[in-house]
Amino acid sequence: MEKSLFRILDLAEVNATYGLTAQNEIGFFLCRRGQADILVNDRVYPVNGCFLCFHVPYTSTRIVRHSDDFDGFLLLTELDRLYTTLSDMPLQDVMLLRGHPCIRITSAQYGRMEQLVELMLDRSRLSVQTESGQGAAMRRLLIRTLLQALFLEALEIYFEGSPVEEIPQSREDNIFNRFFHSLMQHCTRERKVTFYATEQHLSPNYFSSVVKAKTGRTAIQWIETASIVRAQHYLSTTSMSIKEIADAMNFTDQSTFGRYFRKHCGMSPTDYRNRK
Repeated sequence: MEKSLFRILDLAEVNATYGLTAQNEIGFFLCRRGQADILVNDRVYPVNGCFLCFHVPYTSTRIVRHSDDFDGFLLLTELDRLYTTLSDMPLQDVMLLRGHPCIRITSAQYGRMEQLVELMLDRSRLSVQTESGQGAAMRRLLIRTLLQALFLEALEIYFEGSPVEEIPQSREDNIFNRFFHSLMQHCTRERKVTFYATEQHLSPNYFSSVVKAKTGRTAIQWIETASIVRAQHYLSTTSMSIKEIADAMNFTDQSTFGRYFRKHCGMSPTDYRNRK
């Protein structure tokens, strides 16, 4: 089966990852209603009502808190799929998206984007049902075109409006936010508190006390959770062997990775991959 041109994560999936880091992916978080604080890299932005937040390569995104009626989703696609759409953008516009990724939008603007998303989803479902033939090839081209149109719509909305400013944060908030952003980038390679504390020129004890006070979870618990989530992602969504995953996550060998995974998940990596 050919790889999907895009993927959509609902709130539960975004929350379950404890933050998502885009590498060769670009996308946006689209909110229809409710209130939330969204951590983008090391900055927190207030969400209220209809809201659009871009997710560019090497960005970490996490929902810090949200109201009961909060509703939204994250759409992602590989950067290469939008090369022709983005290649003509001036550098200053690209940097604006990275530095000020969030914007409030109107219900009419949300509706236009939602229509394009629904049309893409409808055509994607048809593509799954018919995977070969000229009709399937044309449908895939249509999905790619709709995807480009959706991002052009999002960019037009963004540059018509005024970016939302970040919420002022305390020193302790900034320490955790920077830790979280770094963790999403380095959790496959670094699993020691000292690495993240040293990044911020803090003692491990002080650093750990701040993280615990701000979140109720220790720094090592955050590190272990992020590492396991990344390992589960590799096991669930890639064809990498267990040894390749162990290497990618900087374990000394496959057995060490297996013991680490079993300790935190209660099953072996193989059993996790083969679960129903």
